[in-house]
Amino acid sequence: MFDSTRISEYTQPESYPLPRTEDGFVHAVRPQGMELTNARAMALADKLARFHAFAYRLYLKLRFGGEIHYRWTFLSELNIRRGDRVLEISVGTGANLPILPAGTRLYGLDLSQAMLRQAARHLKEWGMEAELVHGEAEHLPFRSESFDCVYHVGGLADFSDPSKALREMIRVAKSGTKLLIADETDRHKRERKPRISLAKKTDPRRPDILTMLPAGMLDVQYEEVCKGAKYRLTFRKP
Repeated sequence: MFDSTRISEYTQPESYPLPRTEDGFVHAVRPQGMELTNARAMALADKLARFHAFAYRLYLKLRFGGEIHYRWTFLSELNIRRGDRVLEISVGTGANLPILPAGTRLYGLDLSQAMLRQAARHLKEWGMEAELVHGEAEHLPFRSESFDCVYHVGGLADFSDPSKALREMIRVAKSGTKLLIADETDRHKRERKPRISLAKKTDPRRPDILTMLPAGMLDVQYEEVCKGAKYRLTFRKP
């Protein structure tokens, strides 16, 4: 684990560092101010964390032909160089981290402490280090322009405020950074949760995520992958 008192990316001044939980994670969640959607998601993830890695690995094998193939569909689009600061939003049990290039400074944020405990255990098994942060995507505890790479795979549509979370990811990325967002396609969401819409569209032909993307982003690329069940969005911050 990194020492948070030496990390300039955090929003708090160095004399008032963010506290750590008993598990060693940086603690940036205020449950009393959390939206109900996120509170419910946190409670559910805490319950599922123990079995999540195994169950999801099996699901990916049956649905998409394997875990590495599935994850590489998204992670191969990232531009990561040695020494870069890399932030994963919704890091979960950390399964994406060992696929990233070596020699980077890794940060993983998640809403669930139970998931982060699993991630910490996996990192120890893999001989890797990462700064794990218990926080909300809508309220990232980092200074603006702190990271060379920011990405999120899965679950954006289930956040309390997906648009705000997306803006926060852009805020903490450095100018020129390539960001990656991946999640279920609108069609797949409708099949899974009929009549539920998490983002108001101005154009029914335009995917929700593109409607949420702030104007002015560069090199915007949207593609449906994984048999049309997922999308992969990449863009650069001006």
